[in-house]
Amino acid sequence: MTGNRPSPADTAQRAALKGAEKTQDALTAAQEHLFRVLRRPQPSRERRWAEAVQTELSAAVAALREHRLEVERQEGLYAELRRDAPWTEPRIRQIGAQLRRTEAEAADLQVEVARVMEGDFHALPAIRADAERMLRTLGDLMSNEADLIWERFNEPAALD
Repeated sequence: MTGNRPSPADTAQRAALKGAEKTQDALTAAQEHLFRVLRRPQPSRERRWAEAVQTELSAAVAALREHRLEVERQEGLYAELRRDAPWTEPRIRQIGAQLRRTEAEAADLQVEVARVMEGDFHALPAIRADAERMLRTLGDLMSNEADLIWERFNEPAALD
């Protein structure tokens, strides 16, 4: 860093940012598709609704996994942030842990949706609520990542 201004992104950082942006865009698109299918009516068409949810949920899980693997890779966004903005380490750990928890919760949700597809409608009331909560969590995580990026490239390091 020079003075109180953050240094501009170098080639490795630009590559990490581009990779994260690509997977974040794919995750955002998958979230939007899942949200749209969740809003569809389900009475008297529970199995078809569950099939549509399962399709979009699977795409969202794959996009989430791809994003997590991208940002956590050795040359990924989190590594670059740790290198140049070590004060962000606790928040990076927290975001990474939440990404992994959300991925596990999404896998559990897939099991519940599969049960509905097989005719067990007991889990039906919770699926929409659980999926929408997962989508809100993902939105918060993406916002937290954006905050870290902004802080790294637009704000000087805290002096205390």
